[in-house]
Amino acid sequence: MDNINNNDNTIDLRKLFSIMGEQKKVIIPIIVICTVLAIIVAFVLPKSYQSNTLVRIKSSGGSNLSGYAAMAAGLGIDVGGSSSASPENYIELMKSREVIQPIIDGLDIDEQQKEKMSVVGFVKSNLEITNTKKTDLINITAYGKTPEEAQMISQSVADNFLTLMTKLNKEGNSSAINFLNDRMAIAKEEMETAENKLQAYQQEKGIYSPDDQAKALIDRLSAYDTNIAQLEAQEQANSAKLQDVTGQLEQQNSSLLEYNISDSDAIMSLRTAIVNKQVELVGLEQRYTEEHPDVIQAKQELVELKRSLDREIQSAVNSKSATLTPVQGNLLMEKVQTETAKAVTSASLDALKSKQQEAEGNISTLSADSVEYMRLLRDKNITSEVYTNLVKAYENTRIQEAQESMDIQIIDAANLPREDMPAKPNKKLIVVIGFVLGVMISFGYTLYAYNKRYGL
Repeated sequence: MDNINNNDNTIDLRKLFSIMGEQKKVIIPIIVICTVLAIIVAFVLPKSYQSNTLVRIKSSGGSNLSGYAAMAAGLGIDVGGSSSASPENYIELMKSREVIQPIIDGLDIDEQQKEKMSVVGFVKSNLEITNTKKTDLINITAYGKTPEEAQMISQSVADNFLTLMTKLNKEGNSSAINFLNDRMAIAKEEMETAENKLQAYQQEKGIYSPDDQAKALIDRLSAYDTNIAQLEAQEQANSAKLQDVTGQLEQQNSSLLEYNISDSDAIMSLRTAIVNKQVELVGLEQRYTEEHPDVIQAKQELVELKRSLDREIQSAVNSKSATLTPVQGNLLMEKVQTETAKAVTSASLDALKSKQQEAEGNISTLSADSVEYMRLLRDKNITSEVYTNLVKAYENTRIQEAQESMDIQIIDAANLPREDMPAKPNKKLIVVIGFVLGVMISFGYTLYAYNKRYGL
């Protein structure tokens, strides 16, 4: 009985092919009709052209910290630091309204169509922005109804993104410029007051050059004075930057202000190591020149510690900011970096001032006139150093504000596709699909006829 059942359930290929031959007047037209319909569809579907722009992310010191970095650079201090400017963040920013809306507005279509078109819908239908893994390259692929439209969309994404980043950088630098401008006026007044006091004292006491003992003490304390002046100016810059970033974060998402990443054990340990290394460096600079191997090594170690600190901050922020937008993530990164820099600066100031007080103990061995002269001379040097550093920071920040964004570099500009080579529709593929569909329908019809005659 099983054999009979098996035979009953088996298709006889000879009978099947026989039926196909009998039904060729039906089968062939089905295949032809499906293929012809596919050809018609292939030619009726609107053409779509593809244009590509290749850009490279430039891993500079972090555009989002440009104002703060400019201040620190002007103060002669390397704060390290890099923003969370990962390729994913850049890709999301390229899809933002500020980048896409001007492109929609520039399309050669009716105004009513533009009003109905959303940014999200436009991105889905006209753009593919991808990053090659483990590289700093982003490929912008755009589709348009004409070669010119495709090229315009692809190039405009890169151009509008650069404009957006330049705008963000300028907005970030504006608060820094305002702070530095106000602080420069105060520092200049303090410097002129200290110079006038020193000049008056020199005329009164007839002291125009310190004696050997006083000169030795001045040289010994100069390294402390210089570094303290730099750190005090940096501390004020940190406060201004932190206030600005906190305000922006509050506008974005007030709950982000509760992040307390900067107090983690790893970050605290690195902060302490940086402070100790800065104090050690000042001591070395008192004894040796800038070219001494110990001084060079200490500076390199300090730079590496700051880089390690920045990496630790970035890792901590990224682990807690997966649900944030790119803008919020960058602002949170700035906040934590600035808070940490402020804490490092404050601790370094306390440590250096303590060392400075120890060194000042030897001043008591000088005469009263020499002590007063040294005090006035140091006040004059410190205020002059602060003013000079603020001027440098102000000029660097203004240059940064005037520059266009350097976050990305265009490697390959958008190409103009050939008129006779649209990317979509793929006519050959559509025709093949139509033919295969016709064959499948024909085979299904043949099975139906076989089942009706012989049963399965």
